[in-house]
Parts: sequence; structure tokens; C-alpha cells
Amino acid sequence: MKPKLLLLAPGLCLSALPALADNLTFTHPSGATATFYGQLNSTYQRVDDGEKSYDDFVDNGNSGSRLGFWIDVPMGANTLRFNVETALGLKSTSDTSQYNHGADLDWRRTSLRKFEGVYSGNFGAVWFGQGSMATDGAAEIDNSGTGIVGYVGLADASGGYEFRNGSALSGITISDAFKDFDGDRRFRVRYDTPEFSGFKVSAAYGEEILAEDDDAKYYDVALRYSLANDVVKLDAGLGYAWKDAEETTEQVIASASMMHVPTGLNLTVSAGDQKDGGNYGYVKAGWSGDVNNYGKTALSVDYYDGSDYQIADSDSKSWGVQAVQSFDDLNMDAYMGYRKYEFADNSGADYQDLSSLLVGANWKF
Repeated sequence: MKPKLLLLAPGLCLSALPALADNLTFTHPSGATATFYGQLNSTYQRVDDGEKSYDDFVDNGNSGSRLGFWIDVPMGANTLRFNVETALGLKSTSDTSQYNHGADLDWRRTSLRKFEGVYSGNFGAVWFGQGSMATDGAAEIDNSGTGIVGYVGLADASGGYEFRNGSALSGITISDAFKDFDGDRRFRVRYDTPEFSGFKVSAAYGEEILAEDDDAKYYDVALRYSLANDVVKLDAGLGYAWKDAEETTEQVIASASMMHVPTGLNLTVSAGDQKDGGNYGYVKAGWSGDVNNYGKTALSVDYYDGSDYQIADSDSKSWGVQAVQSFDDLNMDAYMGYRKYEFADNSGADYQDLSSLLVGANWKF
């Protein structure tokens, strides 16, 4: 019971201090500022693998708990910024499995999300250090307001759980069978062009320094577009990435999300293909609006269709429903999401469906 209390208590206590979010920026007489931020995102996770059900109170892998700070230093017309951000090391919904469930605390160096600097001006922006590659987020653009509990990154909700072949565990996990090929964070150098008519191009080269036994070289480029007015909010991205190792890996990803501002109706699509590694398509339809005085309410349904993961000619299908209620005075979002996962191939195996439920709250400061 103690691990559950350790996860829940910080959120309950800190949620009573929403004013804290307005008092975390400090200014030096020189004009430099330091801004601290973070979030606590604890959730109840229930997974049913067709034979057994598993219940946990863990961190929400869709948007994990974290702490960080920005330091901004004005340099004439340009700006020099530094960012440090780390996960808290809490067990995530993406890590639990039939063998590994229950809350614990295990901070590792891979928990370090960002340690970077960026110099920006009219020429664009140059990034250096641990942080996002050019294609990070290019497959996961989502304006539905429900991404915290369900989005194209399906494995984040319960990726460690294995499908059962009959009653026996198959060794094939949700993260094996459902991928979106989105970019990652690496120790990299990256350049972003200035925005031109809503378009921006990014390119990066990086290496993995936080995980062991990875000597590959990573390269990627991405094109992004944004449009916002009183009628529509549109964001889109297209990316190409390749991994230079003993076996070269190439992948193409794209996503777009559009909201009709007057009605709150929105549509999100995503697709990706990895050379010799599978492909997928994803669609989400949703609505966001005001039904109470607390904050925005967002509802959505989505569907994922993938193929050729793990086994040639395999099929990976999933559907989900999501709901998020914002509480503006508390800087908090409460959410609930249900998802069904299906996997099949031509080997004659009888894979049972998996399902997951997430119920939780995310408090930001």
C-alpha cells in the first residue's frame, strides 16, 4: 500500500498549491531569467490479457512526471537558452507487464530527458546537447486535447504486456506490435530554419550516450507547418530518419491535426513506414468545448491499423476512447481512457485480445 500512497500523495498535496505555477520565474538584474516547471501524472492502470487482470498505480507513460528548468540569456537581438529536464524515475505504464507490475522508484541516467542549449535569432535556431531530434513529435501531432490518455503512441499506455497465444504468454508485447516510428531524444546537434509562411525545416545528427551498447549514428530531417486563426487550427509534420549501424534503418513518418475552432470538432491522422520494419495508419476524431465552469472538456475516439510487425503479414489493430476534463484553477487535467489491442498473423497462433484502462490526473506547475 505504501508505494500507492507515495504516488498519490504528492499529487493531492501539490494540487492544493496552484498559485505556485505563477511564482517559478526568477529574473536577474542583467535580464536573464530562470523558469522552473514540472508535472506529476499518476494514474490507475488496469490491463486484461484475456486470462488475468492486473491493477497498478503508476506514472502515466503518455506524458510522464518530470521536473525541469529553462535559463534565458538575452544577447542583443538573439537569445541563448539552456534547458535541463528529467523524469522522476517512477515506474511507468509503458514498463509494467505480467512479470513486472506495482509501483517503485528507479531513477537512472536514461531518465534524463534534456540537457541542452539553443542559440536562436533571425537565422533560426541551433541546438546542442541531449534533446529532441528533428523528427521527435513529427508522428504525434495531436490537437484533440486528449493526447494525455490516448494518442498514436499506443505502447505508452501498456507497452510491456504480452499477448497470450492461447493461455501461454507469446513473448510478443504491445510495444512490439504497435509502433509509430516517431523521432527520439539523443545527444545531437540540430538546426531549425526560421518560420516562413507557417513552414519550418529541421535537421539533426545525434548519438545515443545514455544507454549502453548503442554505437549507431542517427540522422533525420523534418518539415513542419502551422496555421491558426479564428476558424481553424492546423499543425502538420513530415519526417525522414535513418540509423547508420550494422544494419541501416530508414523510416518515414507524417501526422496532421486540425481543429475547427468555432465548434471544437477536430481530426488527427498519422502514418509511418519503416524499411523492413512494418507500417501503420492512425485516425482520431474528437470534440473539445465548454460544458462547465472548470475548464475545457475533450472527448475522442481513435483507430490504429498496422502490419508486418514482428512477423511478416501480421496485423495490429486497436481502437480507443478518451475523455479529459481540465480544471484551470488547479492547473490540472483529469482523464480516463480505454483501449483494445488485437494482434494476428498467419502462423495459426491464437492471440487473445488485450485491453487497458487508465484513470488519473496530471498536475502541472
